[in-house]
Amino acid sequence: MDDQHSDAPFVEVALDAWFADRRTTLTYRAPQHLDASLEVGQLIWVPLRRRLVLGVVVERHGRTPVGATPRDVHALVEPAFCLTPLQWRLASWISEQTLSTLFESAALMFPPGASDRAVEHLSLVRTVSDSERHTLPALQRRLIELLEREGEVPLARAQKVIGSSLTGVMRELEQAGFITRIARVQHRTPPVARPKQRVRLVPGAEPPGDRAERQREAFAWLSARLRARPDLALPLEEVLASSDHGIDRRTLHALAKRGLVAIEEVPHESSPPVASVRDIVLTTEQQIAWQALESVLDSPTPERVLIHGVTGSGKTELYLRACARVLNTGRSVVVLAPEIALSGQIAARFRERFGDRALILHSALDDRERSANWERCRSGDPLVVVGPRSALFATLPHIGALIIDEEHEPAYKQDAAPRYHARAVAGKLAELHRAALVLGSATPDVETYHVAEHGDLRRITMLKRVGQRIVAASGELLAAPIPLPETRIVDMRAELRSGNATLFSRDLLQTIENRIAAGQQVILFLNRRGASTLVQCRACGSVSRCPYCDIPLVYHRVGERVVCHRCGYRAVPPRACSQCGSTNISYYGAGAQRVETEVSGLFPHARVLRWDQDALRRGVRHEDLLRKVARHEVDILVGTQMIAKGLDLPGIGAVGVVNADTFLYLPDFRAAERTFQVLTQVAGRAARRVAGGEVIIQTYSAEHYAIAAAANHDYMAFYREEIAFRRRHGYPPFRRLIRLLYRHADESEARAEAERVAALVIDTVDALPGEPDVDVIGPAPAFTARLRGRYGWQILVRGADGLTTLRDLSLGSGWIVDVDPMSLL
Repeated sequence: MDDQHSDAPFVEVALDAWFADRRTTLTYRAPQHLDASLEVGQLIWVPLRRRLVLGVVVERHGRTPVGATPRDVHALVEPAFCLTPLQWRLASWISEQTLSTLFESAALMFPPGASDRAVEHLSLVRTVSDSERHTLPALQRRLIELLEREGEVPLARAQKVIGSSLTGVMRELEQAGFITRIARVQHRTPPVARPKQRVRLVPGAEPPGDRAERQREAFAWLSARLRARPDLALPLEEVLASSDHGIDRRTLHALAKRGLVAIEEVPHESSPPVASVRDIVLTTEQQIAWQALESVLDSPTPERVLIHGVTGSGKTELYLRACARVLNTGRSVVVLAPEIALSGQIAARFRERFGDRALILHSALDDRERSANWERCRSGDPLVVVGPRSALFATLPHIGALIIDEEHEPAYKQDAAPRYHARAVAGKLAELHRAALVLGSATPDVETYHVAEHGDLRRITMLKRVGQRIVAASGELLAAPIPLPETRIVDMRAELRSGNATLFSRDLLQTIENRIAAGQQVILFLNRRGASTLVQCRACGSVSRCPYCDIPLVYHRVGERVVCHRCGYRAVPPRACSQCGSTNISYYGAGAQRVETEVSGLFPHARVLRWDQDALRRGVRHEDLLRKVARHEVDILVGTQMIAKGLDLPGIGAVGVVNADTFLYLPDFRAAERTFQVLTQVAGRAARRVAGGEVIIQTYSAEHYAIAAAANHDYMAFYREEIAFRRRHGYPPFRRLIRLLYRHADESEARAEAERVAALVIDTVDALPGEPDVDVIGPAPAFTARLRGRYGWQILVRGADGLTTLRDLSLGSGWIVDVDPMSLL
């Protein structure tokens, strides 16, 4: 055995397997041929019972295990798949903060496809005699003959020969001692990057003078951007992905054929210098903000900053300059966007500025692209890595800044173990790298703003929108501030009283008609989730609430009950409003498909496009939808929350919110915050380049502070009301929440298990010294009471000592633990 580990022949391994105690590790022996490679953080294959499972090395030691003799480590997955010491510290921190296993946390940082490298094989243990052969059934004989003929064979090959009976055939032959299963690890050669292409402006090229309108528009867009580049070139994929011009391959090749542009191959390794930004002139407000951000980036001690800028205020330009400044110090930057669609659009801006130094990382890339990007991150070259929350775990040796755009978005919270929030992980990563952390939003998370308000997070405020940039005589790109769109609230109670019972108010219909006539586009937005129906009075707007929790009751058709999904209170649905006595009680909710159908009937000549999860499930890509809107092939865009998330759609003149109340009255303490954020964000899609945009908010709750503040673009008015509500009821940021969720196919079993664990948690709290800050609420039925045939029950653990209470508890199989949940639904 190698001298360096002669006193530590054993390894503790965290496995990809369930154990009652999440901290369980198993001891394995380090075989001589692997000894030098088995360091802490190494991803390995180890035997567990009759199969191979993934594991990560937690410790090397020389303690001889008591009892069974340890089995040998089977193999490395790949020698390069080993966490750095810094990554190991991050994984350990995530594990403790999310109450997940070490393997679950470490697995975040390994490259794509790591779990697909073990292939099970079948092999003969001994020769089968003729007398034995004659006693075997036909399928068993056929498998024996296959192994005699071909030797060791992969399981897939045996499946092809034997068919669906293979499992039973293998079991019988294994029990008889004829065959055995062996797992072999397939090592892969590093992926070879495909050659990339770029579009280069041909010197002296002039705009097309004929009637090829699309070519003229494409050339004008390309010319403006390519002339600002030192090499007069942009990556081809960047040109095709940008959403504000609509150039396709056919148009590009037509321009190339006319000698106006050239389409060239460039080596993957080419990393052009950071592009100059001297031609982009910041507005006065942007310049003030940039000076403040510069001081954060240049600080000798790591700092954290919140850029609170209204929609369209030019935050992205500050991000770009921050990246350039950090790259010039030889360090990398991670830029997060909440959704794949948005990260692609942001990546377009970054690639235009930084060329091949900007990498996009997300799950929609194929394995080759993802693996190539992972290898490039490990190289140590200073890069800008752009992507959703998973981009945090790129193997970058030296990070100088982390930027989180739209930091308020719930998409930054992972909904599978480990249930981490990207904002918290980015904060820890910034601490480990001694890097700056930059958070940006027009509608900051209430908890984030509370931290900023109390001095632990610097604030940079931007209150003015930046208009479309124009080229001045000096060649500089100038822009003037433009106002936020005019926003009007339409009280749908008044519409109903006046005889209009349709989905659309008269004001909204007139606005749609006017904007389409003016050649502009309209967004119709539904602030809706696919949740159970709300109970609301259409006369006064009152919503039925729990008498004990003061949160909205939810109507369930099965059993004809309204239910509180926090404490479990149940009641018969009201026949009359408790506030005004009206019997006009509504159980309603309009989906995107209904809105699309009705608006198409009202405006038969308008081109209507629906952008929601149903459209994406049909195979339509985000990029295709963006391109359609950018090319003005759409007059009315109907969509849900995904169109409210920072997309830059220059042709939108008006936004109509069909029903602002839907999320507002869901039984969740963040309901008002989500309503305000989504309304403000979707309103920000209107008139992002020129003045004069309109936003119509239809609501039955015109007096609610979240809706009034959104209509006035007034974050502080909303924040003051919301933080008072949180303080009053003990919600974050004042007290921490942990949600425990359990599901079972049998409703009584689910309830009994929830009651058992609630009692266990209460007993644990009672055993804590002193007066711990922790309450146990519930158990109660989960908001989605039955999901895929399984009944759900939940327990809330509230207070500063909740994590301490649960850290050493073994809840049992099937429990989901969500620390700091983004929603209680």
